[in-house]
Amino acid sequence: MKDLKITSEEIRGVSPSHEPKRRGNRRTRIPEILEAAIRVFADEGYVGFTQRRIASDAGIRLSTLQHYFGTREELLKSAIAEMARRHIGSYREMAKDNTRSPDERFERIIDHIFDLLTGPERYAGAFILHCWSLAEHEPFVQKVMADDQAELIDIFAGLIAKLNPLLVSGECVLRAGLIVSHLFGLLVFIRRCGDDTLDWRSFQVASKAVWKALSKAPQ
Repeated sequence: MKDLKITSEEIRGVSPSHEPKRRGNRRTRIPEILEAAIRVFADEGYVGFTQRRIASDAGIRLSTLQHYFGTREELLKSAIAEMARRHIGSYREMAKDNTRSPDERFERIIDHIFDLLTGPERYAGAFILHCWSLAEHEPFVQKVMADDQAELIDIFAGLIAKLNPLLVSGECVLRAGLIVSHLFGLLVFIRRCGDDTLDWRSFQVASKAVWKALSKAPQ
C-alpha cells in the first residue's frame, strides 16, 4: 500500500510552493538590493525608505538585506553613491570619447540628460529631488550632492574649453556652472509639468542651442 504523506501546508489548506528559493551571493545580491533601494527612494522618499520594504521589493528576507546593509542609513548612503557613480560616470565617459568631436560629445550628454528626465522611466529626477530635500538636514547627503555638482561643472568646463579654446579656465568654469544651474532648474521644471504641457523634443533642441551658444560666445 502506498504511503500517504500530508504536509503542514495541506493541513492548513495552503498550496505548497514549488518555486525554487532564490540563491545569491555578494556579487549578485548587492546590485539587486541597491536597485530596489533606488526605486523605493525615488517612489517614496525618505519616509517610505524602509529596509523591510526594500527587502520585499528585492525578493529577499529582511535578515538577508541586513547582512549586507546593517542600517537604513548605510543602505541609503550606498544607494545615493550608486546613482552618482552611474550617471556622473556615464557623463565623464561621454566627455572623454575621443572618437567624437567636442560638439558631438556635448550634444550626446544633453540627449542623455533629456532621455533620463523625460523618457518612460523618470525615477532619476524624483531620486535627485528627494536627495536635495534630504541634503538640507543630512550632512552626508549634502556632501554627495556637492561632489556631484562639482563633477558636473568640471565635465562641462572641460567640454567648453574644447569648444571655445580662447576662453580662460575660470570663464569655462563659470559658464559650466551656469549650464549646470540651468540643468537643475530643468529637472524641477520637468518634474512639475504634466506630460502634455510641452513638446519636450523641441525643448531639448532649444536647450542645446542655448547651452552651446553660452559655451561658444566670446570672452
